Amino acid sequence: MATAEYGHHFPAVVQQDNLFGVQFHPEKSQKAGQRLVLNFLDLK
Repeated sequence: MATAEYGHHFPAVVQQDNLFGVQFHPEKSQKAGQRLVLNFLDLK
């Protein structure tokens, strides 16, 4: 679903059906991370 770049591109967000995985710690990103987690919870 998303990639990031840190010397090279790599998967940052993956999805299969209703399961999502992220390659970072959104809870450590203060307000933006909180919004991201809330957005994930709103997905149906």
